[in-house]
Amino acid sequence: MKRLILYILILNALWFAPLDRVEIAELEPVRGLWLYREDGETVLETDTGSRGTGETLSEALENMKTTSPGIVYLDTAEYLFVSETAIEEIPELACNLKRSVRMCLWEGTGDMETAIKYANARKLGTKICRWRTSDKLPNLSLQNTAK
Repeated sequence: MKRLILYILILNALWFAPLDRVEIAELEPVRGLWLYREDGETVLETDTGSRGTGETLSEALENMKTTSPGIVYLDTAEYLFVSETAIEEIPELACNLKRSVRMCLWEGTGDMETAIKYANARKLGTKICRWRTSDKLPNLSLQNTAK
């Protein structure tokens, strides 16, 4: 009987809990991310066109979330492209991504959609859950591919 009363109290408490409603139309599912450093700032771009900058990765993420027209949804990311200058930022970003995200070195030549298609077709990339800071990432070069 005590347990039943406890369940009823918990259900009543949940009824009054504040919730943020999320409209599905506002979600911005991301397939690819590009992490690089530019002019002393960390930059994070998505294949959907969202971009965030900041002195740290967490500032760049926050900036991207506040300036994006939709809700950036990182759980759908498949690829993380990283420049040589931003490799040290990977561990901090890894906690925001699925373990199956594949990573490649990329310096931004070409467009991100082509990079995603190229990496996907060739199964390029090291899974983020298996990567260690001492590991070398595969290099994604689109210079010789047709656009």
